[in-house]
Amino acid sequence: MWRLPPAAALLRLRRSLAATARLSAPGYLMLVEQPTARTNSPMTVRCLQQCGSDNTDDDRVSQAFKRCCSTSASSGASDASPSAAHVKNLCRSGNLVDAVRVLRQLHDEQIHVGLHTFNMLLQHTAEANSFALFAKVFRYLLLSKLAPDSTSYMNVAKALQKLDDCELILKFVRELLEITHQRDPTVMNRIIFATAQYGHIDKSLVIFEELKKYQTSLDVVTFNTVLDMLGKAGRVDQMLREVKLMEELGHFPDIVTYNTLINCLRRLGRLDLCKRFAGEMLERGITPDLRTYTALIDSFGRSGHITDALEMFQKMKKSHQPSVYVYRALISNLKKAGQFELGQKLTEDMNSSASELIGPEDFKPKNKGRRFRKKG
Repeated sequence: MWRLPPAAALLRLRRSLAATARLSAPGYLMLVEQPTARTNSPMTVRCLQQCGSDNTDDDRVSQAFKRCCSTSASSGASDASPSAAHVKNLCRSGNLVDAVRVLRQLHDEQIHVGLHTFNMLLQHTAEANSFALFAKVFRYLLLSKLAPDSTSYMNVAKALQKLDDCELILKFVRELLEITHQRDPTVMNRIIFATAQYGHIDKSLVIFEELKKYQTSLDVVTFNTVLDMLGKAGRVDQMLREVKLMEELGHFPDIVTYNTLINCLRRLGRLDLCKRFAGEMLERGITPDLRTYTALIDSFGRSGHITDALEMFQKMKKSHQPSVYVYRALISNLKKAGQFELGQKLTEDMNSSASELIGPEDFKPKNKGRRFRKKG
């Protein structure tokens, strides 16, 4: 089939755009598709989407056209590409509908933008309270070759924070599950975590309840996240119900599960349950780590069971180097119990081995991107 030469095609399109603009009709965003390395066919010019431009100057139309040119439909994701630059310009100018349309067309053409472009669109659509657009952008992100990062999930939490319609939340969850059903549950786990971090536990639980209908979308991390969330909120009964359900569904507790339970119960003063889960943990052959011992020693000490606390401390020292935390907790509890002499002895022991003790940096999470700071 005969085609116009590239220069003639470009000239015809420029004139068409200029004429349309002079009639106050919407302009069209143009995309030039360059020939790839595998073909020698001339480049073809396509109209992508209406973008609402009112430019009447032919040179400005040409410049806008050039900014939208893609070097190759098979190129890798980039935030520096002309296509990404145009999406950003539309986004920053408030043309979110057009920006999302262009993003969709780029996706259909297998022309990729970088994660920063997705995150910027997620941020702007969330701030504009346009959840329908936000949901589209996040779906396109999941369908791309890119993995969402902590900023992406933070934007999800912000969008859900402003959403009061549970049906919309559930629709969003189901759409994401259609995309991720053959993957591990990481995406949904991080959405639950981020939403809870922003103080919206009930919305996290709405998502969790929906996931229960799709058991393949749950794993131990899902339950650990929910248990921690419930424990920090003081919802002990609900937390215990989820532990039971966890095992019924074949997800057996790990060291993180038990540490989460024991730490939460310690803060709530439930020594009885701390002992129960510590015993269950040992029965299942799970070796306590430093966090487990620290929580149990502090729990025994706070409840006045000084002898149990000291026995646990000596047991810990056989396999773990004590931490500053556990020393300070034990010393404080000894003084509260009136055992000042023993407290002083432990203080001297702590000071003499200060350089060998495990400090705060050893307790920092090793997996980056799992925590989000709520900006106030």
